[in-house]
This record gives sequence, structure tokens and C-alpha cells, in this order.
Amino acid sequence: MKLESELNCENAQELSRLILANPKKRVVAWISSDGINDDYSSYVGNISCPSIQTIAYTKLVEPEHYIEKQGDDLDDCIAYYGWDADDWTDEELARKAAQIPWEDVIAVSVSAT
Repeated sequence: MKLESELNCENAQELSRLILANPKKRVVAWISSDGINDDYSSYVGNISCPSIQTIAYTKLVEPEHYIEKQGDDLDDCIAYYGWDADDWTDEELARKAAQIPWEDVIAVSVSAT
């Protein structure tokens, strides 16, 4: 079993490799909200191995948030547009899914546990 310090070193090396290989992509922290509340101003979490992920920012549902592309028109539209998408025809789902402003980013997941 690897030590946490060994995993951190491997994750840092992978992040560096991804940044050097993809210098125009944004680096984002993909933060799990599990265990996080508003009583404190800073948090400690563990990072996972970074990867290229496709995400989009939505202001169309409350609260505003980032979503990760699932690759399924219905799931993507529900995440981006809200539950109204559940009533759309397949053609409307395909059209609306194509309009979601996806962006490929280098994502580092952070868990609060």
C-alpha cells in the first residue's frame, strides 16, 4: 500500500505532465461538497490523480454550478437545463445537448474526507 505522500508525489507529477502537454487548457479543482459547510473559511482535502474532463458551467438551474459531461443527451440536458429536459423529444434533446458550452479542462478532484 502506498503512503499518502507517495500518492501526492505521483499526482503532482501527473498534473505537471498534463499541464505541459496541454498548455492552453484551464486547470480546475473539482471539489466534492460532501462534508463541507459554511462554518469555516478554509478546508483540507485529498487530491486525486488529475485528468482531462469535459465540463460546462450552468446558470440555468439553481444553484449555479459546473457539470461533468456524461455523454448521454438526457443526463447532460437535465444537469445543464434542469428537469424540464425530461419532457423533451429526442430531437429537442439532441439539439439542446449540442448547444451546451462544453470545455475540456485539466481537472483535479478534491475530496473533503
